[in-house]
Amino acid sequence: MAGYFPCSYAVFRPFAHRPEQIAEHRISTRCYNRADAGFRRPFPGRSSEDARAPMARTYPVSLVLKDKRAVVVGGGSVATRKVLGLLECEALVSVVAPAVSPRLRELVDGVRCTWRAKPYETADLDEADIVFAATDDEDVNRRVYDDATAARLMVNVADRPEVCTFFLPSVLRRGKLSIAVSTEGASPLSARRIREDMEGRYGEEYGAYLELLASWRPRVSAALPPERHFAFWEQASDGRVLALVAEGRADEAEAVLESLLS
Repeated sequence: MAGYFPCSYAVFRPFAHRPEQIAEHRISTRCYNRADAGFRRPFPGRSSEDARAPMARTYPVSLVLKDKRAVVVGGGSVATRKVLGLLECEALVSVVAPAVSPRLRELVDGVRCTWRAKPYETADLDEADIVFAATDDEDVNRRVYDDATAARLMVNVADRPEVCTFFLPSVLRRGKLSIAVSTEGASPLSARRIREDMEGRYGEEYGAYLELLASWRPRVSAALPPERHFAFWEQASDGRVLALVAEGRADEAEAVLESLLS
């Protein structure tokens, strides 16, 4: 299974686009439904009334981005972090920026990650599935936002929650375990600190533990009738198997699971 890209999705209708403006853009076939949403503080071109409107509630999801086209506009440290996360999820990443950080340059391989060494243009979003704006130029970020929403593409603008259609949580990963902490853009630093607090509680053993459980799913389905599946997994996840895995006693962990089949 491809890695997941956790996010919180704020559905909304693109702001202040006249029909003729939308007609100028290629409308993506990868569309998402929109409902009205407000914005908390002004962005260039946005009215004070919109800025005072409350932020829409978000819908937490994990996106499967394997082989999906992600456009990242910007080449600095923030853009580099976005690209790293996208590549972990096996996305196809296109970076648009006149210059990029040394680390980001290392990631560019011409296959999974490409770099268009030039200023942003609307056409850069052609064929995009998801968009990220991470420049230090708010005019450019606004253009990316406007172009993406006109084409009905999901877009995240770094450090500007009022012009994002989704937010990126702070994520703790342990193999198949992903724990995402989101403040819906209110305080990314607080989300990071909460995630750091959880790192000690959910150690590396969870990766091996969940791999073991995943390997047993076909066997349980074949050996037990459906009405017994819940009881098996309830006992398999009661802490005994996890404790044995954490102590490096894999054979004993397997034996516990074996006993639950009888």
